[in-house]
Amino acid sequence: MLKNHLKLSLRNLWKNRLLSMLNLLGLSIGVGSVLTLMFSVYAYYIADANIEDQENIYYFKTITSGGDSYRSSPYPFMDKIVETSPQVIAGTHLHGWDNIWLERGDKELQEQTHYVDQEFFEVFSLPLKYGDSESALEKKYSIILTDRVSQKIFGDKNPVGEKLIGADSLNLTVTGVFEPISPYSSFRLGVVLPNELLKEDPNFVSQINWSNSFSPNFLKLSPDTDIAQLENHVNQLMRENYADPTIISKLQAMPYAELRMDMIPVVKIIINGCIATSFFVLLIVLVNLLNLNTSTMFRRTKDIAVRKVLGGTKQNVIAQFCLENGILVFASICISGILFLGILGPKLNDIFGAEFGKISFSFANDYPVVIGAIALGFLVTLVIGILPTLRFISVPVLTGIKGKIEDIKSNFFLKNSFIILQFTIAILFICIAIILNSQIGYMKNADVGFERENVIVGNIDLEYKNLKVASSKFEALLNDLKASPYVKSVATSESIPSDYFFNYTTHYDTETGKDVRVRRSHADAGYLETLKVPIVAGRNFDENLDNQENNPVIINRSAMKAFGWNSIEGKRLKFKNDDFEGYPIVGVMEDFHYQDLQNAVEPLVHFYREKNDLGAHRFLSVRVIEGQEKVVENMIASAFEKIDSRRNYEQAYLSTKVSGQYRLIEGMLTTVNVVALLTIFISCLGMFGLISFMAKRRIKEIGIRKVLGAGVLKIVVLLSKDYIILVGIAALIAFPMAWYLMNAWLGSFAYSISIQWWMFALSGLIAFLITSFTLGIQAVKSASVNPVKSLRTE
Repeated sequence: MLKNHLKLSLRNLWKNRLLSMLNLLGLSIGVGSVLTLMFSVYAYYIADANIEDQENIYYFKTITSGGDSYRSSPYPFMDKIVETSPQVIAGTHLHGWDNIWLERGDKELQEQTHYVDQEFFEVFSLPLKYGDSESALEKKYSIILTDRVSQKIFGDKNPVGEKLIGADSLNLTVTGVFEPISPYSSFRLGVVLPNELLKEDPNFVSQINWSNSFSPNFLKLSPDTDIAQLENHVNQLMRENYADPTIISKLQAMPYAELRMDMIPVVKIIINGCIATSFFVLLIVLVNLLNLNTSTMFRRTKDIAVRKVLGGTKQNVIAQFCLENGILVFASICISGILFLGILGPKLNDIFGAEFGKISFSFANDYPVVIGAIALGFLVTLVIGILPTLRFISVPVLTGIKGKIEDIKSNFFLKNSFIILQFTIAILFICIAIILNSQIGYMKNADVGFERENVIVGNIDLEYKNLKVASSKFEALLNDLKASPYVKSVATSESIPSDYFFNYTTHYDTETGKDVRVRRSHADAGYLETLKVPIVAGRNFDENLDNQENNPVIINRSAMKAFGWNSIEGKRLKFKNDDFEGYPIVGVMEDFHYQDLQNAVEPLVHFYREKNDLGAHRFLSVRVIEGQEKVVENMIASAFEKIDSRRNYEQAYLSTKVSGQYRLIEGMLTTVNVVALLTIFISCLGMFGLISFMAKRRIKEIGIRKVLGAGVLKIVVLLSKDYIILVGIAALIAFPMAWYLMNAWLGSFAYSISIQWWMFALSGLIAFLITSFTLGIQAVKSASVNPVKSLRTE
């Protein structure tokens, strides 16, 4: 029986090969897209699955009186809460300080370095590939490597017990290697060292007080902990111990599971968007298949009737059609898998980059995805195989054998609802794509308060092997640049727009008693000139007037406004409860967007640092005459080739770095653009099949109309107008939905566009043109048939 069903299925698929190919094409593209998006969601949610008791792990977020928040708190906070709170089982710091260089033989590399306490593995159950978690952090000079770093240094062998030189002088012993960590994980580790090592660093010791919040603190709590009660206790500790508790609003306990989305908020939008998009694409695919299968069933009423005459049961007929659809569905899943592994997965990695995490599929580890895809295939097969068949299986045998399909009542409301649903989703995605394109275009081209064009930015934080020699050669380069006719200005700085440290200090106004949290950085006298940021009060830094010992500073307009000052004359930035006389304010710079336009311009202060201080600055910025960029780039690159350093010199245009801030959002845009095209394409596939079927049902009517004088245009309108009306109804439903969704999303930006009427008009026009073209192809073909041939058709 199965063999006969299979033969008949293949024969019928070939007989209706146009619709079969439409079905296969729509399914393959749709399922491939769903598979790619849902695998991203799956990989994201299982990334930290090997960490036990996640629901009992918390970190504390600091919320300032001004409404700012950050994921760190003072270093002594963790020890204090462990000591005073019986609900805390264990706690650990997890922070950076410096990314140390590691050496073994002729191999030398620098990796992201985190410092933790001995109780780290009591809080986080990260499994070790090699080593024992109970003893891995016992000794002061221990080091734990990630599997990636271990492979770089030691290859495939077990490195536990091997020696490494760290920071040129530390004799470190490898005590463990982590199992491979998912790139989606909240742990972006390179190497892990004990906190005890840092306690030999005077600079670190001077910072571990209640005035500095630089260390994320993680706590493992007993399951019955009352979080509200714990927060009350924590905030009492804050009021008793903080150097200035008035600047802190509260410390809030945050579940560890929310850390990843807290670190990169746009990831939450990406994940939710992937889930919603997958659902909508799958819905469109199902609706499309139901429409096409229903149209096929109208032509197969004779087939069903003959089966019933020959003794076939309803179950046999349903099984036959399920098998036909099952062949298409599982063929499409195989094609989708190839698309995912070969094209879609790697493309998604290119779109979102390292910040979101790299997709890496393994049959051994990700078999639930394969099982899920097969289960989804069976579900789709049953839905599209059974629902259309049930409608026609009860048709009287005589009606079916005569092929009088016009006697079969059509569920007009259901069919049209499916079409409206398809195009509502398609137009919704087109609207979202247009608004998202407009917002990203606005952010990338908006006035940011500085001139980003024709500025070359080089990374000069290169870990020089001989700083004195390197500084001498760098001084010569600066002189050459100043003398070059192609160079307008030169600057060195700790930060550049798009790359400012999250480095804040709270300063105090003695006259008003007001505290202001100010972001800080260091720059030389040429920085504002190179960026062309205007000075609105006072003066710029001056190499002839200023030196680092005098601590002159320049604040931005937002900082001046936050302090409530009308003039900076005689003003200084001071610390509360400190005898230090403060930093003299010599100028006020106009506000400029040193971070992306998702964020408002915050109070900012620049401290003066001399141009040739190579060991302290991170960036060299050079404004050049347009068209001479390559000459200057080669001059700078050649100079750095002669300077011995552990890292290679790299340079880029400032405009490229500023645009790079929107990489993740542009990834969202690319995904939405593809999905918008995909949904409209799949919807039009179904529309193409439906109008093809409708033309065949009305072939005699078309012939009679042509004999009576109707032209091709009138017949095209006759066949197409109902579908165009349905697309119009879908647009009217999609427009308010798109406005509501995108208006809420744009509200999360400090600077955003206003949604305009033309965005909806354009999306409707795009849908109308694509639909008209699809319908027109088949309608013109049907309208052009010889009427004599049409009237002979039985």
